[in-house]
Amino acid sequence: MLIVSLTFLSACQGPEQKAGAEKDKAAAEAAGQAYSGDGPNERIGAARDRAAKSAKEARDAAGDALDSQADSIRSQADVAAERLDQQAKSVRDAADERARALEVQADARRR
Repeated sequence: MLIVSLTFLSACQGPEQKAGAEKDKAAAEAAGQAYSGDGPNERIGAARDRAAKSAKEARDAAGDALDSQADSIRSQADVAAERLDQQAKSVRDAADERARALEVQADARRR
């Protein structure tokens, strides 16, 4: 049961915590002491793992914010493009109307 608990606990450790535990274990063995499983290097490693996780989460959040900003810019561009399409249609419609009026005048002069 103890081995299963230690195995489960070590599975939750990050790479820095694992490395710290190995250093603590080696230091305890070199000093001829039993390793208790909770040494200073292991705690430092755990803190480093937490810091690395927090930094990754911050980078992910910053990336998500940039993605949202990019989506917003694209949406604004879509709105502007739609507005320009409507203006272009209006210009074409006005030109067609003027052209038809001129064609009517041209037909009237030919008669």
